[in-house]
Amino acid sequence: MKGILILILAAAVGYLSYEYAYPVLANYVKFEKHKKEVAVAPAPAPVVKKEVAVVEPPKPKMEPKPEPPKPMAPEPKPEPMPEMPKPVVDPNAFVAPALPSLEERTENWSKLPASAFPRPVTIKRDLTLSMKMGANTASTQVKAGGTMIARGQDGLNILVSPTETSPMKASVALDDTNLKEILNAGYENWKVTYIASLKRAHEYRLAAAERAKNAPASTKGSTAKAGNDKPTKDKDGTYPLLIASMKSGQVTEIKPDSIKEWSDPVLEEGIWKVNVKYETMTMFGKFDTEAQAQIKNGVVEKWIYTGSGEVVP
Repeated sequence: MKGILILILAAAVGYLSYEYAYPVLANYVKFEKHKKEVAVAPAPAPVVKKEVAVVEPPKPKMEPKPEPPKPMAPEPKPEPMPEMPKPVVDPNAFVAPALPSLEERTENWSKLPASAFPRPVTIKRDLTLSMKMGANTASTQVKAGGTMIARGQDGLNILVSPTETSPMKASVALDDTNLKEILNAGYENWKVTYIASLKRAHEYRLAAAERAKNAPASTKGSTAKAGNDKPTKDKDGTYPLLIASMKSGQVTEIKPDSIKEWSDPVLEEGIWKVNVKYETMTMFGKFDTEAQAQIKNGVVEKWIYTGSGEVVP
């Protein structure tokens, strides 16, 4: 046991000598082999600074300030248009009347004047004419393009026959004949003639007034012959002499109740002239017409149309 303790003590002395005494001696004699290596801590790795690129925020784009609006030059005022001289209206000029269309006159063809019949017309479609003969019925065919006689109106249709006296009749639509075309053509021609007659009557009145104004003073208000007195006017504006002429049948177209206007008598070349405006019936309806009564020595010699100079029937 004593030997073991000695061994332990020797080992401890040896260890302590090796740890503490031997390094001093080895360092003295420069004995590198047994020099205890001193662990050197590795140098720290260099810190690499990361370069951070500093990006400046984009500067706000400055919009150019709008320039203040330039004061607009005042628009040149348009020069005032020179006033056009107003046309001189001749107070004596003839003004043609506005005449209605035939459709208006006939109320869209529903009321044809009696003077439109009888009249030959052309049929535009095949037609069957029939006639009662006791208990039987006789009929005949009329082809399109054939001619018939329009004898009257049946509502919106017209009655046609082969002749004016034939007992056979048929009702046919107005548009299935050429009656509209016939009446329209006649109406247009009549309007031209009628307006021309009104214009001539107007010119006649102007000429008569001019002659009366320029007549010698010795003849104004006098008569050409003894007994050729000026026709007298009644209190209601009519002339008894002219009324008597109408009632006696000297003129049939002019009726006292159709006269709208009576003129004052004018003496020309020994004849007293009185114009009357009256309403007359034509095949196209009622229209105003003018006629003249010519009087000499207290007698109505004749009635004439002031436009054409023709004798009024």
